[in-house]
Amino acid sequence: MALLDNIRRLSENVRRRQPNTRGEQATKNALILPFLDALGYDIFDPTEVHPEYIADFAKKRPSGPSEKVDYAIYLNGMPIMFFECKSADVEPNLHNGQLQRYFNATPSVKVAVVTNGIRYLFFTDLEEPNIMDSKAFFEFDVLAFSERDVETLEAFSKAFFDAALVRQRAEDIIYTGKVTGYVNELLRNPSESFTRFLLDEINITTGRLTAKRLEKFVPIVKKAIQSTLLEMATRSIKQETYDPVHQAPAAAVGTPPQPSAPRPAAESQPDVGKGVVTTVEELEAFEIIQRICADSTLKDKPEVQYLDAVNYFGLNIGNRRKWFMRLFFDGRRKAVVTRLAVERASPLVPGFEIEPAPENIGKSRVYIAGLKDLERLRPLVLLAYEEEVKRAEASSEDDDAPAAAAEPLRH
Repeated sequence: MALLDNIRRLSENVRRRQPNTRGEQATKNALILPFLDALGYDIFDPTEVHPEYIADFAKKRPSGPSEKVDYAIYLNGMPIMFFECKSADVEPNLHNGQLQRYFNATPSVKVAVVTNGIRYLFFTDLEEPNIMDSKAFFEFDVLAFSERDVETLEAFSKAFFDAALVRQRAEDIIYTGKVTGYVNELLRNPSESFTRFLLDEINITTGRLTAKRLEKFVPIVKKAIQSTLLEMATRSIKQETYDPVHQAPAAAVGTPPQPSAPRPAAESQPDVGKGVVTTVEELEAFEIIQRICADSTLKDKPEVQYLDAVNYFGLNIGNRRKWFMRLFFDGRRKAVVTRLAVERASPLVPGFEIEPAPENIGKSRVYIAGLKDLERLRPLVLLAYEEEVKRAEASSEDDDAPAAAAEPLRH
């Protein structure tokens, strides 16, 4: 997806520029205009990206010029989206009703966006036609997004924008989000009614299903759900790691075919001997971290692998001893542990709670809310990965040094 590549590049630029961006105008130039450009709009064409848009009905301020919208986005000569911009250090909230007045009086505009260059809040008129809702139907965070978020964002790009479908897409986003959240919670923590439904469907019990008997089945159902989801996720990962284009040549007659192996090495596996169950969330985190490490500037980049242990999910570069990150997702609070000292890690994770980790598990521990935060930890992930690669290379050179020194003694 071309947009995904554009947004990833934009995210890196925003991450680099944000600390030095002060004020609304600087935010527009450094963060917001590049976002519109990534969506395919010509930011240098005022007939497409109209800055400081003033409508005929605009209210005159008592002590200044008329109210205006920071940007009006045009397609086919008609405004379709309004953008209200805030400074990067200000929360993107509606406050004075100006954007609502413009939206309500401009029927061709179906989307209004409030942004600080990092978070983009999308509004439309789901509750009442031509009356802007007070609650956003979609939020996009340039520093913490998933591929699914970008797929949703693509509907507002120049190539895919369709005013007639905005309302339907907004409803889909809201309803799908609510159903997904409910199903996600249901699968992680099966309710009593859901457990009853499953047991009735498979006719696994006889007689009356009392509360005491039901309580016995709840952990069994939860384990069965996790195993099923894990199998589905593992199958998907294996399919992606095979190369469908470059097939091995056909074997000669009489030669038994050699099975091709998926790229992840045997190190990437749960420690099944200890009863470890790898969750779908952990595998999704593994994919995110793999993707981040692939962007490392190192010349030789070892493949990221995982080994799931009883207490944590470990990321390594080919050997369990060569780990660079450990994920603790089973406790009350999710945490990421690295081998970096707190003094080195802290500047890389602004806005996150960080503390020294217990000596037996690592050096620094960062608390996160969920998977989306991993993208915001990109600088930390990259440094932890690169430091472990360098440590492994140095260790390898040390191992080779005695042999090299002994070389002249050979006859």
